[in-house]
Amino acid sequence: MNNKNLVVRPVLFTAGLLLIPFLGNLYVDGWNWPWTAFAFFGVVLLSAGLAYELAGKYAKTGVISGFFFGAVAAGGVIATLRYLNPNDDVAGVVIITFLICGLSFAFLGYLIQSHLKSEG
Repeated sequence: MNNKNLVVRPVLFTAGLLLIPFLGNLYVDGWNWPWTAFAFFGVVLLSAGLAYELAGKYAKTGVISGFFFGAVAAGGVIATLRYLNPNDDVAGVVIITFLICGLSFAFLGYLIQSHLKSEG
């Protein structure tokens, strides 16, 4: 896999996902995303896609499964926050929680995978 193929899938995935709010801006009344929202979510989605591609290329199972379980844990944290504070807006916490949990669990997955390789 060369570097060009490493970037193509995350770019296409990001463009495909951002096409949904773009079409919403065009055809749905009251749906008005500013360009800064597109730029922010484009950077976040592209970064996550590139991290996933790099993890899949170099670390395989440990990092990918760790990131997945981190994302599940982040979903649990966010659901708990919404349950405990139903009147608060936790949207600002969502992306940071997913990134911190996903990356920390991915790191733990990498450490576990490295430990199991050294024993085997």
